[in-house]
Amino acid sequence: MSLDALDPARFREVLGQYPTGVAVVTGLSADGEPLGMTVGSFTSVSLSPPLVAFLPAKESSSWRALREASSGFCVNVLGAGQEDVCRQIAVRKSDKFDGIDWARSVSGNPVIKGCVAYIDCATEAIQETGDHYIVIGRVRELDVLATGYPLLFYRGGYGSFTPRSLAAGGADLLSVLKLVDLARPHMDALSRHFDTEVTAIALVGGELVLTAAAGRAKIAVTPTRVGQRIPFVPPLGSLFAAYGGAETAGRWLRQLEEPAAGERVLERVRRRGYAVAVGHEPSARLELLSARLNAGDPEVPLPAVTEAIRSVSLSYNTDGFEQRDSVELRSMSAPVFSDGGGIAFTLTLWGPAGLASRATVAEHERRLLEAARQATASICDC
Repeated sequence: MSLDALDPARFREVLGQYPTGVAVVTGLSADGEPLGMTVGSFTSVSLSPPLVAFLPAKESSSWRALREASSGFCVNVLGAGQEDVCRQIAVRKSDKFDGIDWARSVSGNPVIKGCVAYIDCATEAIQETGDHYIVIGRVRELDVLATGYPLLFYRGGYGSFTPRSLAAGGADLLSVLKLVDLARPHMDALSRHFDTEVTAIALVGGELVLTAAAGRAKIAVTPTRVGQRIPFVPPLGSLFAAYGGAETAGRWLRQLEEPAAGERVLERVRRRGYAVAVGHEPSARLELLSARLNAGDPEVPLPAVTEAIRSVSLSYNTDGFEQRDSVELRSMSAPVFSDGGGIAFTLTLWGPAGLASRATVAEHERRLLEAARQATASICDC
């Protein structure tokens, strides 16, 4: 079939197999009224300089209004629960923002409340291509506003997704992420076996960074832990203290009122080869506080999270827990080593809801330690 004879319906059907994010591009009219159009063609273009783009149809009256009103625009990445916002702005010819809460960006463009993120731009270039324009914007302001998942358009319908695998960003994580990528198959296999989440955690500076994850835990209290940064404060990070050398161990132990008791904990961790947390409720409270801190909640200062970390000390690396008939197994973590012998990151296997039997705990221990050994081998063989 020649390109000239290509059926537009067939074109849409085939291209519809590729899911796209849904965004609302906004601006302000001369009299201060919000303008907007729904797009599924938003994309990043360049990191340096920071450029993005979207592709409006030439005949779009909404685009015409936006173009005539301003030399800039704001891209609002809609959340999974904002299908009604998407449809309203896409369908209505007037009063598009009736009942929709919004605030102004620094440049004055509407930022829709509840969106996952926004990217405010100055129009850099407009190129005519086929029956669409390519509108390129230079980013001047952007932010993440919500921790939920984005709205997706796929095969003619709207929905969202639960990611099977995630990785954090950040220039300080690049070297760790390269090693985590080598451990991915083992993380995925362990996650699938227990139908739960496996998280890779790295020590970067004075913070524990939840670097990547496979799967999702039934006991999760936030949409994702990936990207969170938590202070390296006892009892957290005991594996790094146990296997990270004298300087790291000293930094961890000096934060304890009784360093000698901390030494005994580290000896216990080395003897077992893993760290463990029991009790769902205390850890769940800590996870929620950590998520709020990382989201920039002004009501959750760092000292409050640090104090909450110290308050769960009795739930971590308790002596003799493996001899109990049943236990609330919150998590179990094992070290993964680099080819130089140092600890690269840890794998955390999140436990089941409710009580876990002694046999279940033993199965988690066996498979976690094997996955960590395999991940270390993959790194050292590379």
